[in-house]
Amino acid sequence: MELFVIGAFCLQLIVFVALGVNVLVPLVVGFALFFAYGVLTGHGPRELAREAAISAKCALGVLESFVLIGILTALWRADGTISQIVVMTTPLVSPAAAPLAAFLLCGLVSYLIGTSFGTAATMGVVCGTLAASMGASALLTGGAVLSGCYFGDRCSPVSSSALLVRSVTGTDMRGNLLAMMRTAAVPLAVSVAVYALLGLVLRPADSAGATAGVADMLVGAFGYNLWALLPAAIIFVLPLTGLGMKRCMGLSCAAAAIVCLSRGASLVDLGRWAALGYAAQDADVAALMNGGGLSSMVNVSLVVCISSSYAGLFNATGLVEGVQRFVDRVARRFGAFAAVLAVGIPASMIACNQTLAIMLTNQLCGGSEDDPRKLAIDLENGPVVISPLIPWSIACSTIMAFAGAPDSSWMAAFYLWLIPVWHLFTTSRARKANFFQKSPCNPAKASV
Repeated sequence: MELFVIGAFCLQLIVFVALGVNVLVPLVVGFALFFAYGVLTGHGPRELAREAAISAKCALGVLESFVLIGILTALWRADGTISQIVVMTTPLVSPAAAPLAAFLLCGLVSYLIGTSFGTAATMGVVCGTLAASMGASALLTGGAVLSGCYFGDRCSPVSSSALLVRSVTGTDMRGNLLAMMRTAAVPLAVSVAVYALLGLVLRPADSAGATAGVADMLVGAFGYNLWALLPAAIIFVLPLTGLGMKRCMGLSCAAAAIVCLSRGASLVDLGRWAALGYAAQDADVAALMNGGGLSSMVNVSLVVCISSSYAGLFNATGLVEGVQRFVDRVARRFGAFAAVLAVGIPASMIACNQTLAIMLTNQLCGGSEDDPRKLAIDLENGPVVISPLIPWSIACSTIMAFAGAPDSSWMAAFYLWLIPVWHLFTTSRARKANFFQKSPCNPAKASV
């Protein structure tokens, strides 16, 4: 029954997403499905509701970040921060180099601040706007932004996902970070080469005039104001002092509001932009700069709340415990990381967010790996990078929305694809080498 319920959830989720239905619909259907399973297996509705509510409360900290990100993305547009960065960087980045620049810049910022959403809301928006102004490939740039945002989200010392993996596995952060760098060295080098090469192949034929025209348009709309860089400096510099990311975002919002007021905006304008997003009067400017605001974070907030409640239902009903026997068989036959992938992929599909996918995978695969350090790197190379590759997961869709990239850009997130593939290859090779070394037919062992 457990496998049937999970399979039914995955099937209806895929069907609804394929039909273009908002992901909230299949998530609500899934909640009803898991709730019904709990009632059928003898659990009271009140007990199930209580466990789901307790689990959903764990998302409050994430929701606070979403509020700040929504306000930040609107005010950075309104005060000219994004415009100023685009105008200053346009002469330095060619259209052919835009995807590679997006990957490297987003990777650097995400490593400094340790959050994928914060990176996407700042540098991701800048890179998306810059690429659009140059006519660079939106799909390739979107994949580069997605890869760069999760470079630091995976391996930054201040990353929440890295801290979560350390906590659930009981390992030390320094050892995990070194292992993450080592196992991602080849995927990183290959990704840099691929983005550089495809940027050259897919570069627009002639974009110099269009790029200059966009820069002139933005200067005409927002002016050339170096004070508009202050909100960005707060986000990119203050985290280096150890100040918490939420405080940095709050200070950046305050600085952006002051810049807006100095440009003649009213408090009513600030409130409207913060709630509904920035809306430019000029149609050409609007095509590049409109967006942000609390309204842009409503859907993603509901997704987090509903999917977070699943953990409570799973714990109350023991729904996923029956899957562990399957996980153990996969681990014995193909190795521990293969079992992590077998669980991490559907877990990411069900959870629709990175945090729950990590916790579910750890819960189901914890017994298949004896060394907690190996389990930690398996999680980092599994659900941590798989979640952004699920199109309906907020780990993917939110980043794409910030960057203004097509939903299919996850296919061009080469760094995220290469990490699990390369780790599966290396662990499988090491497992085979260990098997032959221990084999009684091994000549070296026989001679001893």
